Amino acid sequence: MALQTQVQTFEAEKLVGARSAQVLVRAEALVPGAGRDAIEPLLADAGLYIGEVDVQADRVVLEGSVACQAVYRQGEESALRALTAQATLNHVLDIPGVQPGMLCRAGGKVSHVDARYENGHMVFQVACDLTVQVLTLSPVEVISAVEGVEGIQTVFIPIKSVKLAAEASELALLRDTMALPAALDARTALMDWVAVEVDEVSPDLGGVRVKGRALVETLVASGVANRPGVVVRYPLSLDQLVELPEWLAGDVSAEVDVRSVRSRVDAGEGDGDMQLTCEIEARVRVLANATDNVQALADAYATQGNRVETEDEDVRLCRAVDRAKVCELVRGTVLIGENAPGVGTVIATQVHPVIGEWRNENGQGRIEGVAETRVLYMPGGSDIPAAAEAELPFSLTVPQVLNDESLIDLQVLSAEANALMSDRLEMKLQLSVTCETRQRAEVEIVTEITEGAPLLRRPGIVINWPLPGEAAWDLGKRYGIPAGDVGQVEAGQAVVLKV
Repeated sequence: MALQTQVQTFEAEKLVGARSAQVLVRAEALVPGAGRDAIEPLLADAGLYIGEVDVQADRVVLEGSVACQAVYRQGEESALRALTAQATLNHVLDIPGVQPGMLCRAGGKVSHVDARYENGHMVFQVACDLTVQVLTLSPVEVISAVEGVEGIQTVFIPIKSVKLAAEASELALLRDTMALPAALDARTALMDWVAVEVDEVSPDLGGVRVKGRALVETLVASGVANRPGVVVRYPLSLDQLVELPEWLAGDVSAEVDVRSVRSRVDAGEGDGDMQLTCEIEARVRVLANATDNVQALADAYATQGNRVETEDEDVRLCRAVDRAKVCELVRGTVLIGENAPGVGTVIATQVHPVIGEWRNENGQGRIEGVAETRVLYMPGGSDIPAAAEAELPFSLTVPQVLNDESLIDLQVLSAEANALMSDRLEMKLQLSVTCETRQRAEVEIVTEITEGAPLLRRPGIVINWPLPGEAAWDLGKRYGIPAGDVGQVEAGQAVVLKV
């Protein structure tokens, strides 16, 4: 009977290419009522939203928007003013080998915002860090069984292949209204900061349910003397169903991108307190992984009849997807600039964390960087608000080994600053870091097996001294005897074989 094989096919995920880039985006807005009075920007922030990802031949095109906001002071006024500006993002990343239809994961963060006043306009310069990974699924054939030949010795290995199988998203609208204390004397909403925490991703009827919280901080203008603004902190609940086939809902993760934030202060009914209303539009994206488990022929040889010839191939597979989420409190002391007025009372704190480097230590990942901090405060003995910049270094440990493919998402959940002295601040930052690492490894398998020339052997006794690393299989294959007949093998210990 001729040699026969059974073949099984599965899909292997391959990283085609990855790129990172920093893009500078410019936006501007007319400053209403600006005349001869000096305009001093106090706080500036921006949010990046990537709306379209177009994979083309040898490149990826990203399109999105950047929403900018600023709080400023006009002349010698003590009141705070605010404005917003919009800009579009269109950037091309060249990645040789990518083709339309391939899977693409794209993300972006704002790392730095600068605002300045020029000729009646507020001009924003926003640094955006972009990351792109392009994946493809390739069919791989493995030999799962060998039949038809007597005396053949085979060894099969289990293969686990994890792949990104699907992506789905839904737009979610989060909205809530809360009463503001009358003592606050709230006037208008000036600026918002949002951080979204995903707490649960679980299968549900019709798809995957994503639950979490949007942690919002709103700077509200106040009519209280010597207190032109106050930060109001509140959570908005996230509970969104994303449609996905049931068979893909086993291994899923979720990402949330904030598209827009709108807040306003309204008068309550009758003589009621003022009310703060916030609406957040966000895209909830679910990524589903699937796993193939197969048995693959790794080696074979014959002990009688004809020789067995094999052709081997190294196949690179994604063996696992490691995820880790860590929240840490970072404390530190920062000095304000020499020319800045002394700090009396802190009104608001704005932070942009920037990752400098990462490394692995003792089986864990270490992430280090600098938190760019800007503090809005009232100087001691003055009713005119001021702002100061500072940098706070941070270091976080995550319980996984990182590599060049690791996707790291770092955000600030809360930031507080207190004046220790007029020239220094005590900072407390609640940082949240989420890491995803796809572990890849090469596996050697047999892709083709055929019968060769007749097996020629001289019967006799062979005494062999195994080399380090050799096993019973290696000796059995060398002399054409069943591996089970070799016995125990130890390096440097003679093994007697009957051929």
